[in-house]
Parts: sequence; C-alpha cells; structure tokens
Amino acid sequence: MRKIVKAMLCMVAVLMVTPAIAQESDTWPWDFPKKVKISLAEGQTVLSPYTYYPEKIKNKEPLQDAVLIFYDTTVEKVGEETSVLANYGNDVEIPNALIIPLPQKAKAKKGDIVLTWWQSGSGMQRAIVVDDSNPAEPKVCYLDMTYPDNPDSPKLEEKRKGESLKPASFTVLKDGQWQSGAQVAMKKDDEWRKGVLIHAEGDKVLVLGFGSKIEIYNKADVRIIPFKEKIKVGDKVFASWVSYYRPGYIVAQIDSEIGRVYVKKEGSDNIESRSITEVTKVL
Repeated sequence: MRKIVKAMLCMVAVLMVTPAIAQESDTWPWDFPKKVKISLAEGQTVLSPYTYYPEKIKNKEPLQDAVLIFYDTTVEKVGEETSVLANYGNDVEIPNALIIPLPQKAKAKKGDIVLTWWQSGSGMQRAIVVDDSNPAEPKVCYLDMTYPDNPDSPKLEEKRKGESLKPASFTVLKDGQWQSGAQVAMKKDDEWRKGVLIHAEGDKVLVLGFGSKIEIYNKADVRIIPFKEKIKVGDKVFASWVSYYRPGYIVAQIDSEIGRVYVKKEGSDNIESRSITEVTKVL
C-alpha cells in the first residue's frame, strides 16, 4: 500500500512540475511563424536581439516578458527557419522572425526616413536624412531619441548637424507600408499602444512594444502611423504619452527638416517635443 501511495505522489509531483519546465524552456511563445519571408546573405548587416535572446533561453526566462533590444550584427549562416549571427566570437542561432535585414547597397535622399541604429551608440533607430551629398552614407537626425521641448534650444543646433551612416547600414522606409521598422499603433483594451513593426505575416503582426518587449497582434487591430502625414499647426492630434497614443493635443510648431512636431495639451501652454512617429490624426 505504501509503495502504491508513494508512486501516486511521484506521479502528481511530475504532473505539477512538468508544465512549469515546459513554459520556462519555451523558445518561441508567440503565435507567429519563425520562418518569415526575408532575404539574407552571409556577411550582410542585420538588426536583431542576438545578445538578449540566447541569454534568456539559456536562463530559461519567459521570453514574452523579456527585454529584447535590437542591435546591429552580421549574418554568418543563412537558414530557412533560423540563421546564425555573429556575437563577439560566439555565433548564435536566431529565428528569422527576429532578424531585420539591411540591404547591402542602400541609398537615401534628403527627407527619407530610414531604419538603422544609433551609430555613435547602439540600438535600433529610425532617422530622417538631413544631408544626402553622399546617398550611400547620408547624414541623419535620429527620431527615437529625446529632444528638448524648447524648439529654440541651442542644443538643437548640434543635433541638427546629424550623424553620417555607414554604407549598407540602413534601409529606406516606405510610407504606409507593412515594412520592418514602420511605426504602428496597436488597439488593446480600448486604447492605442505604440510600437515598431518587426514583421507582418498573414493576419498576424510581430511588434516591438513598450520596454523593448515583443508582442503579437491581429493585423486588424494594428494601424500604420504615416511618416509623412499632412499635419499643420493648429491641428488636433493624437500624441504619444509613455507607451500610448492619447487624444487631446494641438500642434504648436513643426520642424519638418529634423522630423519634430511640437504639441501642447488642450488647455495648456506647455510645449512638448515629439517625433513625427509620435503624432498622428489617423487613429
């Protein structure tokens, strides 16, 4: 009898522990295909959370709660579902759905919006071209960085000069397209959240959301925020507030050359700086 009871207790223990282990070791918790339609070549520069993803897998941390910042690296080996990326001498295998290719011969003109990374720092960035005298190495002002709220701030003069991008380190974003790097708004709980499109496949969208966490949405619940929306001074708009787009803002000033829109809350005189990715009338 004791042996039977002991065996039953062991079975219960296994049933209780197994789901937790399965959840911790889940290497792909999102309802989105790992195999996406991307064109890769060995030696190509890409953006990917290649340092964070393998670390989270190794530590058996839930990926849906993980911070997954996209950095630049190069392709070592191309695969159909996963590819191998360079990682400071320790190559790592990453799902293709978490890889954003950058074309090897890109050129940009003044006013273009590009997807790249902060080249004097690190981390994925969108940027606006301010100097195209060398289209393969354009000078840009980054859009995903904080700027002074005062449009007359002397600090803007240094930012306005821009930073030159390396060759083959960017891709030009087409306005209104379901393209990696597009700015998106995701409807959830009757509010619009803001994010950056990683990939879209069928009726699903993979997004880099608040806090660099990866989220999955139905395409029907996602809208693309135009980069070149027709917004003028005095317009009532949605503007970003923390991780959301909120209504009730008025456009006070526009600096289209560096991609900044200055807004103020209705009833307030306080001017706040926003990127062109953070102001919209389409919601």
